[in-house]
Amino acid sequence: MNLFEKTLLKRDEYIRRRVLIDEEIYLKLEELSEIYDASVNKLINIAILEFLKDPKIIIYKRNKKERTRSHNFAIRESAYKQLEGIKTEYGLSIFKLINIAIYNAIYDDVGNKEDKKIS
Repeated sequence: MNLFEKTLLKRDEYIRRRVLIDEEIYLKLEELSEIYDASVNKLINIAILEFLKDPKIIIYKRNKKERTRSHNFAIRESAYKQLEGIKTEYGLSIFKLINIAIYNAIYDDVGNKEDKKIS
């Protein structure tokens, strides 16, 4: 595997989708987009691709007063098709799977992930 294969994503078609994202994790994505050379859209696609390697369905606690906002994203078509398969298997909506993927990516190496899990 060469440097480019390790660092960059291969080309794929993108489809536009309107997705509900929990406000807390969206704000965290905005913070990360200021640190990394990536837009919120790219960060979401990376989170989805990582999730698809080993789909860990971890339902996390959400503040009851937390809002969910709708955003338009360009999602990799191949990844979206895989999410549709997981949706069927687990009976979860695509937007819920995307939120889980983002949450897993953000809190993967953060110690407080266990605190937010629902048993």
